[in-house]
Amino acid sequence: MTVAGLPFDVVDTAAAAAALSRAVRDGQRLFLSTPNLNFLVAAQADAAFAESVHASDLSVADGMPVLWLARLQGTPLPERVAGSTLFDELRCGAGRAVLGRPIKVYFFGGPPGVAQKACDVLNAEHAQGRGHMLGVGAQSPGFGSVEEMSDSAVIDAINASGADFLVVALGAKKGQAWIMHNRGRLTIPVVSHLGAVVNFVAGTVQRAPLAWQRLGLEWLWRIRQEPQLFKRYWSDGWALLRLVGQAVARRKGTG
Repeated sequence: MTVAGLPFDVVDTAAAAAALSRAVRDGQRLFLSTPNLNFLVAAQADAAFAESVHASDLSVADGMPVLWLARLQGTPLPERVAGSTLFDELRCGAGRAVLGRPIKVYFFGGPPGVAQKACDVLNAEHAQGRGHMLGVGAQSPGFGSVEEMSDSAVIDAINASGADFLVVALGAKKGQAWIMHNRGRLTIPVVSHLGAVVNFVAGTVQRAPLAWQRLGLEWLWRIRQEPQLFKRYWSDGWALLRLVGQAVARRKGTG
């Protein structure tokens, strides 16, 4: 199904986690996209960005506004499948019966030092018997172009790590573009841009409480911790009103 022109798989968190676990077990390539409201808005004006979602193997609704729009257009989705929630499900052992071993994770992106800290956290959890992931590599490539972040040394280091899951954190547009640019060269089974995950795992940013998430107020919590996000959320909020109007109009037109 589609919402505001982007495709979404009709899955819940458990089904998405199972799909990722199977891909890791089988060594099957799986490009996971996690469109939220910002994706919907950006894709309206950026065909290459929209294509990156259409080209993904699994696309989940990472944001309550996506669910609201789906419901308004008469094609409801089962639940929000946030990328960070999906990662945490696997981190806590979802798929353990399928794999029988920890999931090996490589972090690419994030502020200097944060990716390595995220690796260290996963390894400490596993050593204490509290986690089902291992950090096997980290790079913080800075602010270069997609091409500059895609030289052979970068890709070779990622592939040599033996990771099962490559977590990219470069900003949504650049992260999706980097994955599209390098898909054919990467040998990691599961690849996804999960921008906030590296910060959440490292503990440099705290995720919103569950009650805030369920009310669709995670954006407000994020602004409290990262004030620089205000401009993006303000712009996306106005765009949401336009998307709501379009969804209502389409439903009336087909009613």
